[in-house]
Amino acid sequence: MSVEIEVTCSQRPDPHTLTRVAGFAMRTILGVSNVEVIFEEGETDWTFHWGGGGHVVMFFTAPGEYGIDGPWYLNFNPGLRGRPVPELFMIVLAAVAALLTDGTLNDDNYPFERPDPTAEALLGEVLRESPLEAESAVHLLVTGRHP
Repeated sequence: MSVEIEVTCSQRPDPHTLTRVAGFAMRTILGVSNVEVIFEEGETDWTFHWGGGGHVVMFFTAPGEYGIDGPWYLNFNPGLRGRPVPELFMIVLAAVAALLTDGTLNDDNYPFERPDPTAEALLGEVLRESPLEAESAVHLLVTGRHP
């Protein structure tokens, strides 16, 4: 099974705002103060780096591209699969993008077990429980339960 999260939204997120808010969320969740998110812009993708801990690539499709009408499609993929920090970073980036654009998380390709995989539910719960280890944060986000 692929591990990715898609967000559908009516507008393109601002990458700099996304970088700042996701960085704040990650620092709060992990209880660190010395790590920044670095953003790289490509033609059809953006790459976000969480210090040396991993990165996430976001591919995007604008309305009308490839003959697809409708909203913006954002697809988030962790740079390293099976590692807790890139997976946490992917979930946080996708949730922040959905929150900032009034978008919707599509978890068809991600194994959420919780009944409420909305940006508000994901971010609210994990931020209230912070700081957490990366593995514990991923478990809470995926299941809605503490490890």
